[in-house]
Amino acid sequence: MNLPAVSKEHSAEELTALAKQTLVANDRGGYTVPTAGLYPFQWNWDAGVTALGWMTFDQQRAWDEFHSLLRGQWQSGAQEGLIPHIIFHQNADSYFPGPDQWGCEADGSVRNIPTTSICQPPLHATMIRAMLDMGADPAITEKNLKPIVQGLVKHHRWWYRCRDPFDTGLVFSSHPWESGMDNSPAWDAPLANVPRTTRAYTRKDLGHVDSSMRPTQEFYDRVVYLMDFNRSVAFDPIRIAKESPYRVNDICIISILNRASHSLAGLCDQLGLMDAAIFLRARCAMTAAAISQLWSEKLGQYVSRNAITGELLQAPTHAGFLTWYGRLVEPSRDAQQQATLLAWLSETPYALPSTRSSYPGFEPARYWRGPIWQHLTTLIAEGLDRCGHTELGKRLHQSTAALFAKSGFYEYYHPLTGAGLGGGSFSWTAATYLFWNYLHDHQLHLQDLRAA
Repeated sequence: MNLPAVSKEHSAEELTALAKQTLVANDRGGYTVPTAGLYPFQWNWDAGVTALGWMTFDQQRAWDEFHSLLRGQWQSGAQEGLIPHIIFHQNADSYFPGPDQWGCEADGSVRNIPTTSICQPPLHATMIRAMLDMGADPAITEKNLKPIVQGLVKHHRWWYRCRDPFDTGLVFSSHPWESGMDNSPAWDAPLANVPRTTRAYTRKDLGHVDSSMRPTQEFYDRVVYLMDFNRSVAFDPIRIAKESPYRVNDICIISILNRASHSLAGLCDQLGLMDAAIFLRARCAMTAAAISQLWSEKLGQYVSRNAITGELLQAPTHAGFLTWYGRLVEPSRDAQQQATLLAWLSETPYALPSTRSSYPGFEPARYWRGPIWQHLTTLIAEGLDRCGHTELGKRLHQSTAALFAKSGFYEYYHPLTGAGLGGGSFSWTAATYLFWNYLHDHQLHLQDLRAA
């Protein structure tokens, strides 16, 4: 396995300058690509994290990130309100599957811009709440906040209508890419029931990153099949909910959606959108009542579930710790999940691996099967701080700071060596650093940000 060379340690001043340079270099005129070449478009949840970084030195540019994202929102039809996981603002031939593969061309009615047909974890409202708490300029906020909040309300209604049409309280994911944690070991079992596509296609990712760090060909065959399935049913959300061979109650999406719905309800209160606020809080209550179904006594943490079979997916991934962030940890299980997290932290020199290192499926350099993803470490630390577990949150912060200083801003990191992996000059990693640095410079702790 060939790992990138680890650079000399960076100073705080060098990192701040490098982080800002990274965002500016990846700016494409109102939206930010994750990194040049490998990811040449605007990604859904990347945009929310990246906006926090822009907020530290260019407030209007932070709001522009959301405006650009909402230009890809589906405007009508059964999937009205969907904000897809990729918005194809312009053409690029360095990524597969590009806009020609999804069947979601711009038509002036449903879509104004070509997009994909799936979503990603909807953390945007919570990022906006943080932006306001970071001292947003009132004049800039006045002209930007309401139209973005109105778009996000439509999006959250899409989530509950199309990804929980039977009102279980637990939304489902219809594609591993929708989870954001593409090839997580948690998806191995449900993906085994998805056929491998037999059509020809050419991956582009392996021209940018070593194959040892990327998902396998078998994984790609199955996710391409799911992409084509959505197209074959004309993106009908009810047919997807009943017929898709892959449906998972994803603990990451459920936690992030629940937190964002709390945040969005607070923003709706502020703007006088009371019907939306009532709806969102009612959905949060449904999720809180259902979350116990995703507790794994075997692992001592929350997990995802195969929504087709009802089987808990007993793979220890960091996604379960997002329940602190999502305001979903049941008091009776809090101490046990803290003990589980402490055990994880004792096993690797850097935190937080995406899969527990003692698990047989742990691969420390392969995408979502082991490496550290700093934006999620940030969210988990924020959740711990908010719940009063400040020492655990501090440990995650210190490990994050050590990785930044050692390796700079990579897509993800090796939890045993600290080496940067995947794409370099990565936007949401740079943005995460700028956000952490802002909190430090202003002597704030994450729990100081107003509850929303």
